[in-house]
Amino acid sequence: MKLSHWITAIVFGLAVLVPGLANAETTIRFATLTSISKAPPGLVAEDKGYFKKNGVTVQMKLFASGKVAIEAMAAGQFDVGMFGDIPALALLAQGFEGKIIAGGLGGPKRQGLTVPTGSSYKSLKDLKGKRIGLTKGSTDEIALEATMKKEGLKWSDFTLINLQPPEKATALKTGGVDAVEAWEPVPSIIVVNGIGKRLLTADGDIPDILGATIASKKILSESPDAVVRFLKAIHEGAVYAQSHPDEMVGFLAEKLKVKKEVLIQAIPTQWWYVEVYSDSISNWQISADLIHRIGRVTKPLDVKSLVDLSYLSKALGKIYPLKVPASEVLRYPTVMAK
Repeated sequence: MKLSHWITAIVFGLAVLVPGLANAETTIRFATLTSISKAPPGLVAEDKGYFKKNGVTVQMKLFASGKVAIEAMAAGQFDVGMFGDIPALALLAQGFEGKIIAGGLGGPKRQGLTVPTGSSYKSLKDLKGKRIGLTKGSTDEIALEATMKKEGLKWSDFTLINLQPPEKATALKTGGVDAVEAWEPVPSIIVVNGIGKRLLTADGDIPDILGATIASKKILSESPDAVVRFLKAIHEGAVYAQSHPDEMVGFLAEKLKVKKEVLIQAIPTQWWYVEVYSDSISNWQISADLIHRIGRVTKPLDVKSLVDLSYLSKALGKIYPLKVPASEVLRYPTVMAK
C-alpha cells in the first residue's frame, strides 16, 4: 500500500475513534445581540479563552437589531443564534429548519415599568386610563399582562403606545407617555438620567423572561460535536459572568459602550444562563401563545416539538430539562462597584 494510502487510513481511523476529530476544524458562526442580557456569555467565552479551551472555533457577531439578526440567521449566514424567545420562536414558526438547543438568559426582574420622577403613581392601578409605552409583540407584553392579571386589570384599561427601546426614555421625558414598560438596560438608563423611577418589575408576577439559543438543522446534523463544545464554552461564559458581577461592570462598559452607572443598576436584574429548567419550556410556550394570539404566526406552536436538548445534555452531563424551576436555583447578583 502506498504511503499516502496509509496516512489516509490512519486519519480516517482516528476520526472514528476520537469523537469530534473529523469536524475539529468546524467554525460555528454565532449571532447574538448587543444587549446586556444576550452578549455577556459569548463575550466572556471569547475573552477568557473558553471557546479555545473547548476546541471550538467561533465567529461571533453582535447585532444592535434583533430583526436584522433574525433575518441573517434565516438567510443561512449563521449556525447558532441567541435571541429573545419571541424572535426565535417566530423564526422557527416561519419555517427555519432548526431547533432550540439551550436557554438564552433570563430573569423576570430585568423587565420593569418606569414612571416619571416626581409622579404620584404607586401601582399599576394608578395608571388606569393612562398611556403606557411598550414594544408590541415582545416580552413587554408578556410581563405587563402578567401584572395586569394579578391586579384584575385588562389591556383596554390603558392606551398603548408602540415604541422601540431607543425611543422609550425620550417619550417618558417629553411626556409622550405616562409610563414605560421595558427590558434592561432601558429602565436603568431612565433612572440614572433622572427621567423616571421604577414602579414595578415582573419579578414575582411571571416565572421568568427567558431567551432562546437556536441552531440550524445543517450544523446540528453535520457538526454535532462542535455544537456540543460550543454549548460547553458558552455555559462557562454565562457562569463566569453571573458569578463576577463587579468585573462585568467594567468589562461590559468597555465592550458594549454602556455607562458604568447604568450597568451597576442593570446587572443585578440579570440571570445569565443557558441551562433549561423545569419551567423553561412552559415559559417559551407562553411566548409562543402570545405571538399566535397577536397574529404574528398563523398557527399555534407546540414548543416541545421545536426543542432538542440532547446537545446541551452531552455538553454539561445532565438530563434536561432539570427538575427544578430557575427561580429555585438562580440568584440575582449583587454589584458592589461604585
